[in-house]
Formats: sequence, C-alpha cells, structure tokens
Amino acid sequence: MSRKVDPASRSFQDRWTRTGWIKAAVICAGVIAYQALVYSMIVDQPDGGLGGGLMVAPLLVAAGCVLGRTRRGRVLLALLCVAGVIGLLLWRAFGASPALLYPVPYLTVYTFLLWLFARTLQPGQQALVTRLATHVHGELPAEIARYTRRVTWAWCVFFATMALTSMLLFLFEPLPVWSAFNNLLTLPLVVAMYLGEYAWRLWRYPNFSHASIATVFRAFRNFDFNRRAAGS
Repeated sequence: MSRKVDPASRSFQDRWTRTGWIKAAVICAGVIAYQALVYSMIVDQPDGGLGGGLMVAPLLVAAGCVLGRTRRGRVLLALLCVAGVIGLLLWRAFGASPALLYPVPYLTVYTFLLWLFARTLQPGQQALVTRLATHVHGELPAEIARYTRRVTWAWCVFFATMALTSMLLFLFEPLPVWSAFNNLLTLPLVVAMYLGEYAWRLWRYPNFSHASIATVFRAFRNFDFNRRAAGS
C-alpha cells in the first residue's frame, strides 16, 4: 500500500543522514545527563528540595508552552504557580519532608499519557495510534487498523503499569530504588516498548509498507493531538 504522505523522500532522508541523527543524539545525551543529575540529587540530598525542583521544572516548561498560548491560559498558569509555591511553603512550615512529594511529577506524567491514549479508545473514536498511522500512510487496511487499536491499548497498559510500579516502589522500597526506576529506567523502558512493538509489527505484517522510525518521529512532531477523529 502506497503512503499518502511522502515520508521517505530523498531530501528528508538526506537531512536525517547529515544532521537529524546528530541532533537526536545530542538531545538524548542531554536527557540522560538531566535524569542522572536528578537521580543523584534525590539520592544524595533527599530532603534538600533541589531534586524535587529539577523534577518539576520540565512540567512547568511544558505547562508554560501549552497554557501560555492564550490569556486565560497564562492567568491559569500564574494561579497554579502561586498555589504551588504557597502549598510548598506551608508543607515545609509544618516540617514535612519534600521527599514525600517526589512521586507527584512522575505520577502526573504517567497519568496524563495514560489519559492521552485511553480517551481515544472510547466507542466511536479512532484510537490514537490508528490516527498517527493514518496520518503517515493514509487509509489503512482493516487488519492494520485493528492492530493499531490494540497497540493503543498496549500503551495504556504500559503507562498504567509504570504508574503503579512507581507508587509501589515509593511505598515499599528505599528511595534510591524508586529514583533509579523513575529517573534511570523510564526512558529506556519507553524506548524498549516502542522498539519491541516496531520489531513485532515488521515481523507480523511483512507485506505492509512500514514507515521508518525517522518518519514516525517527523509525523509525531506534526501531529494534532487535539483533533478527535471519528471511527474505530
């Protein structure tokens, strides 16, 4: 089946060959260094608060990018920041350890991603992975559409498992174990999940015109997550 989008054009492949993979490597190195720094701060100074600040920083940046687009969003963002600062000051005033709040940023991310995938599995809605595949390939064969819906379910299970594991480790294991899971293993687990599914897809549907990983990245960047497509 031919692609409706031309994701494997020569110019696109050349750009990735020359600069795309270098940029991706630099970004990955930065993310790994950041995660290692957060892990180190949490383990070495669990009550210092700096580790918690480093954990919250990416969420604040993401919230700023999303809410900062409108005046109402900016007001909401300001109110959330003020409420967060007041809450943290009160938390510290009562002598509570900042470490008790460590799970919140990770559970927020896992829960949001779970919601992002799960909301598209409602009756009459097109599953998120199906929409992404349609964005790349155009109309999908029925068996591929069913498969992409199952992959959407698989990602829901993955993020739910990540959230549950994170909470259980925080409650029943030492802080370094919990921090290692969230700061050192989360990204490798996400990559392993994606690559494992990608390898299975290539083996399971050898006659389908699969997109390359670079193509998927580009489609992901241009994808409209707010659009809700009808159809299952």
